Amino acid sequence: MAVLQSQRPKKSAYHRGVVACRKCAAPIPIYKFKALPDEFSVHCPKCRNRGIYSKSAVIIEELPERRKKPRD
Repeated sequence: MAVLQSQRPKKSAYHRGVVACRKCAAPIPIYKFKALPDEFSVHCPKCRNRGIYSKSAVIIEELPERRKKPRD
């Protein structure tokens, strides 16, 4: 039996991971946090310092839906 589009629950938020830079404490967003290894390295967008972080240091944030225009 087919399910109508209007009957499906809408996704109202998306999740991302955030790590704080060790040098300048700026937040570093991580979008694919479920696929991370136990240790990973990322560049800080503010000071451009590369650091090695553990997966347990990632804080998960829930953000509103990213759609710019509402769908009709």
